[in-house]
Amino acid sequence: QMVEKLALSSEKLAKSERESAWREMAKQVAHEIKNPLTPMKLSIQYLLHSYNENDENNKDRIRSLSNTLLEQIDTLSDIATAFSDFAKMPTYNQERHDLRSVIKSVIDLFTDQESVKIEFNCEQEQLVNIDKNQWIRVFNNLIKNSIQATEEGKKTEIKINLHRTDTQLKITFSDNGKGIPEEMKDKIFSPNFTTKTKGTGLGLAMVKNIVNNSGGEIHFASTPNIGADFYISIPLNPTEV
Repeated sequence: QMVEKLALSSEKLAKSERESAWREMAKQVAHEIKNPLTPMKLSIQYLLHSYNENDENNKDRIRSLSNTLLEQIDTLSDIATAFSDFAKMPTYNQERHDLRSVIKSVIDLFTDQESVKIEFNCEQEQLVNIDKNQWIRVFNNLIKNSIQATEEGKKTEIKINLHRTDTQLKITFSDNGKGIPEEMKDKIFSPNFTTKTKGTGLGLAMVKNIVNNSGGEIHFASTPNIGADFYISIPLNPTEV
C-alpha cells in the first residue's frame, strides 16, 4: 500500500510539474504576442491621425507603415509556428533512411546564402532507422541556431562530420558563433520562449526531444567568441550493425 501511495504521489507531482511548465509557457507566449501588437496598433493610430489626402508624403508614409506592419506580422507568425511545432507530440515514424542524404537535403536549403558556409564530411551513405522529417528539423534548427549565434557582419562557418562506429552513428556539428554563455549552459536545451533576440528559444529544445526519441544523446562544448560544438549519437539496431 505504501508503494502504491508513493507511485500515486509521484504521478501527481509529475502532472503538477507538467501543468506548471505549460502555464509558464502560456504566459511567455501571451507576453510575446502582445509585444508586436503594440507597435502595430500605434502605427495604425498614427496613420489615421496624420493622414491628409492632399499630403504628397502619404505614399512614403503608407509604404513605411506597411513594411513595419508586415515585419510585426511575420514575427507573430514565427511565434505561432514555433510554439505549434514545440507543442506537437508527433508519432515517431521510423523508417530506414540514409542520414547522409537527409543532412545534404537540409544543407541545400542554405546554399544560396552567401553569408553561410557549410562543410559536410561523410564518405558513404549511412543507413539508419529514423523519422526523416523530424531529423530534417534537427539539422534545420542547428543550422539556424548557428546563423543566429554569429556576430553581425561575420560569415557563419559550420562543419558537420558524420561517421559510423560499431554500435552508433556519430555526428559532430561545429560553428564559429559567439558560443554559449556560462549562465546559459544549464538551460540550453530547456524551452525558453522569447523573441527579444533572434529566434524563439525553442529550437534546441526540439532538437534534444527528437534525438532522445530516437534513443540517441546530444551534448555540447563551447568556447566564448570561438563557437560551439554539438555531439550527437544515434544507436544502431542490431540489424544495422
